[in-house]
Amino acid sequence: MTTLCVDLGQPDLDHNAVKAKALKVGAKKALVIDARKDFVTNYIFPAIQANAIYEDRYLMGTSLARYPIAKTAIDVALAEGATAVSHGATGKGNDQVRFELTFNALAPHLQVVTPWRDPAFFDRFQGRDDLMAYAKEKGIPVSHTKAKPYSSARFGFRASRADARRSSASD
Repeated sequence: MTTLCVDLGQPDLDHNAVKAKALKVGAKKALVIDARKDFVTNYIFPAIQANAIYEDRYLMGTSLARYPIAKTAIDVALAEGATAVSHGATGKGNDQVRFELTFNALAPHLQVVTPWRDPAFFDRFQGRDDLMAYAKEKGIPVSHTKAKPYSSARFGFRASRADARRSSASD
């Protein structure tokens, strides 16, 4: 398995640490690709020009970020000769749709693996608490805790936070 982290300008992203963690947990190859210029030029600038604001108040940075991530994943999958791609979006929000529509538009011949819709995965891991327990058991460091179960996306254009206790994020 090849893992991918797409750098869109996250301020604290340590490329070497990301690669080391992926390899430690079993990846055969770990890539971190700098897509900041593509993100700004082909997604952020056009969104600003279009005044793309959700409900007249939310910048669409996190949702916009899913497309260059998915495109980069497809580029890597094709270059690596992969037969499948995957993402970690839960089955609760719009991110899964953004990833999968992009995957299918750019490489419809690739299988899309969606763990959160796989009954075996979902039966074993019914939420972040189960995933955090598994990570702890296997010695995999994660930043989520029961006190802070949300995920956040911070990069040059936008910061957002999704709380795992709610069914979906605003972005």
